[in-house]
Amino acid sequence: MAKLYGVGVGPGDKELLTLKAVKTIEMCEVIVSPSAMKGGKSIALGIAEDFISEDKEVMIKQFPMGGEEQEEKIYEAFKAIEEKLKEGKNVAFLTLGDPFVYSTYIYLLKYIEEHGFEVETIPGITSFCASASLAQKPLVIGDEPLLIMPASRVSDIKDEKYVVIMKVYKREEEVLDVLEEKGFNYVYVKRAGREGQEILHKREDILDNKEYMSLIIANRD
Repeated sequence: MAKLYGVGVGPGDKELLTLKAVKTIEMCEVIVSPSAMKGGKSIALGIAEDFISEDKEVMIKQFPMGGEEQEEKIYEAFKAIEEKLKEGKNVAFLTLGDPFVYSTYIYLLKYIEEHGFEVETIPGITSFCASASLAQKPLVIGDEPLLIMPASRVSDIKDEKYVVIMKVYKREEEVLDVLEEKGFNYVYVKRAGREGQEILHKREDILDNKEYMSLIIANRD
């Protein structure tokens, strides 16, 4: 039986694809990659394109970030993938970072598993791990916990000392207000591993250089 492979392609740097990710892409007959907008480019596809030969069938499927359309588009993508699996073709579904961290792949799996298709997931380097290395900022040490959260939940921070805040776009000021009030040091990383990459430490620089593909790593004593 053909198999669906969820393939994490990392945060942006093509050299951060794992050997296993590359081998899986090369082995699959069909490559599916998500785009947030109809007819838009796929960032994940751009990262992996050097490893996709011309004989591959490539499909870019729209995955809206929330809203009424999201479930409908996820099901449409499933039906397209189902068709290829039934034809006996292995399918690689590309995801930014790791497939199980804030990924549309997670929603897609519901339909794949309900219909009894075989699945294998290839982990990828997460954006926050790559960003920590770029910024030379430890994520967590000792026996402390690490809190990873979306910016919409930043007010939920309690006594944690190490925090990663994702999905910060358009919430930068709110996030920085909370972090500063609670005594955190922070670093803002945008477009990690991609053209336009920046590592910012000052509040005014962050607010003047907002970017959709960004996150904040923070810690306090």
